[in-house]
Amino acid sequence: MLRKMTANLRQPILAAAVVALLAVGCPPGGPSGSTEYDVGFAAGFATDGNYWEGYFDGWDTTADVPIFYDTTDIPFIDDLTFDAGFWDGVWYAYNDGYFVDYTYAFVLGFSEGYDNAYWDDFLDFLANDVHFEYLNGGWGDGYEDGYTEGRVFGANDYEQGLPFDWLDALLDYQSGTDLYFPEVGFGTGTTGPAIPYEYGVDPLAKAMAKRNKGQVGPRGIRNQANGEKADLSSQPFFRPVNAEAAELLDVLNATSLRDSIELRLTTTWLERINTYVAVDPGKQHTRTVQRKRVSAN
Repeated sequence: MLRKMTANLRQPILAAAVVALLAVGCPPGGPSGSTEYDVGFAAGFATDGNYWEGYFDGWDTTADVPIFYDTTDIPFIDDLTFDAGFWDGVWYAYNDGYFVDYTYAFVLGFSEGYDNAYWDDFLDFLANDVHFEYLNGGWGDGYEDGYTEGRVFGANDYEQGLPFDWLDALLDYQSGTDLYFPEVGFGTGTTGPAIPYEYGVDPLAKAMAKRNKGQVGPRGIRNQANGEKADLSSQPFFRPVNAEAAELLDVLNATSLRDSIELRLTTTWLERINTYVAVDPGKQHTRTVQRKRVSAN
């Protein structure tokens, strides 16, 4: 499953980036405007190579180490010139790719954790399943975090007699719903051990990167977390899946990556990702059911 990009994709040519910008228009997630900095940011952000470098650096990070995240060769210029905006745009393109990879892994982990817990022995499953916390925002981190949160929703939905619907559960989770099972002392969100990676956090320094100059809001895996709504961009940040990523995601596993229970899911990873992106997950969704185990916290 490991694949490390060997080509140095972070050698953008400013003129080519401007041409690309003119072709695609204003990029998702970046500031819009006509200032020198804004034009530079849009040009840097439009470079797909940096986005996919970030994505595959996340894909390759499957455990706690090694961590392939690396922005050390992206200059930081502390002013509002075109060059400062350009390199900030490159940084955000890389981070978007890295965080999209985490998000995809979270979605897939959530769907498979939901599936594994949607059985009559859900309490035993919740009590005995083990979560691994990596805190690096890589593929393994995203899958673990998603699986841990998804299993609580799968257990709730089985107990409550709700239809098997991991996507509805995920959208409910992302809207801010937390569930809790006091019998086993386990729940989602603030009551559980899963710590979702937050966009913009350097997993090497464990510190918030200082890049946005107040112009670009952070992204989060949830619209609401701990009672506070995350500052998501009004524009989507998922770029069309390229051929290499699509090929690697075009798999249908018999079991999850964390348990030997046979999965009932009949869609590939890629199909689940496409389904998720198609529902516009950055927007608030109307709750379709009231889940029984909602946490009071």
